[in-house]
Amino acid sequence: MNETGRSRAITPPPLHESADRLYRFVSESPRCTVETAAEALGMDRRETDEAVRDLRELGLLGTGGAGGGTGPEPLVPHPVDFARVKVLNPLQRELNRAQALVDELRSGLDQLELRTPRSQHAHCSLEVVHELSDVRRLITGFADECREEALSSQPGGARVEEVLADSMDRTTRLLGRGVRMRTLYQHTARFSPATLSYVDLVTPLGAQVRTLAGGFPRCIVFDRKIGILPLLDDSKGAVVVRDPQLLAFVAEAFERAWTAASDLSTEERRADRVAATSEIQHAIISLLTQGESDKRIAQVVGISLRNCQRHISHIMKSIGARNRLHAGYLLSKEPFSGH
Repeated sequence: MNETGRSRAITPPPLHESADRLYRFVSESPRCTVETAAEALGMDRRETDEAVRDLRELGLLGTGGAGGGTGPEPLVPHPVDFARVKVLNPLQRELNRAQALVDELRSGLDQLELRTPRSQHAHCSLEVVHELSDVRRLITGFADECREEALSSQPGGARVEEVLADSMDRTTRLLGRGVRMRTLYQHTARFSPATLSYVDLVTPLGAQVRTLAGGFPRCIVFDRKIGILPLLDDSKGAVVVRDPQLLAFVAEAFERAWTAASDLSTEERRADRVAATSEIQHAIISLLTQGESDKRIAQVVGISLRNCQRHISHIMKSIGARNRLHAGYLLSKEPFSGH
């Protein structure tokens, strides 16, 4: 790759309202001065001076002498084409140079990747990305490059409306290319209007959506070549995975969860919600008998802590348990069957 020097940044001033008003006034008032323009427009001297300065930088305004007189020089408007020549043309050249640099750098990196044996950069198959905005950009880029299959498992219950809206465009493009897309949510997503509305939009386009009580990890896999996994510290970052062995393991885990999951279809949703509620309660009971905390149970099942505590209270009351220890004993003797 050739070494390219930095170009001087061109930063023309914006055309503010005061500059716009001054230019139109000067164009209609031959040989007016700064003072007369400011008075006529009701602008103070500072605002007028700033407008004059901006118009000069844009090539839209100059001054014309009156034959050597000592009075204020009149303002002279220049045609708008002057600004195009002075400002827009250099900016366009700057954009062209930047695009050429991007193309050159991309080509060089592509060639470098082709010339580098895979064994030499196998250790780079994991890439940690800390910023959520960067993770979203990567997901969009990988989705646009996906050609065959996209797998997505999203535990945590109801999806955030902003996240669903953000993913809608890339999902539409992906399905429009005929990519097979399967998404796995938790049962609690069935009670989210935003999630159900999203599902109603994408399923007619070919997407498949199922739900499960819990027990599956968060992941996104494109063509089984690139995967996005969460960081261990539960932050908003992610790990980009390209290792084929690890991706095969993640895809197999997804397939097992998918087989056990239930379709999130538009038909018979009321009956589906009843069944989902029962599975959620049994998942809570299983975790409760294992001695897990309320916070951990809520996290695994994908519901809020308050909602989780309400479920636990209902279960304990239904079986007549005095405390959690007593509840564990009773549930081990007789399965919970109430709602």
